[in-house]
Amino acid sequence: MKSYLFSTENGRGGVILCDIDAFDAAVDYLRQRFEGVVRVEQGLTLWTLEEGFGQFEPAIVPNLPVPKNPPDGAPPG
Repeated sequence: MKSYLFSTENGRGGVILCDIDAFDAAVDYLRQRFEGVVRVEQGLTLWTLEEGFGQFEPAIVPNLPVPKNPPDGAPPG
């Protein structure tokens, strides 16, 4: 079982859990089952109506500095 996140042209969408392992087959299935699908994601794999199939580039989130003096009641860093 795999889960696929999808979006539609009207801003709706959701997550579907199904037995389809091939990403391209899942895209075809979702586009047939739900009207107006414009984006499908699974892991780092992506399909969009405008750009077709591709891969995500994960965003790098910088480490935030730990405050030396935490606010009252907060545990130290």
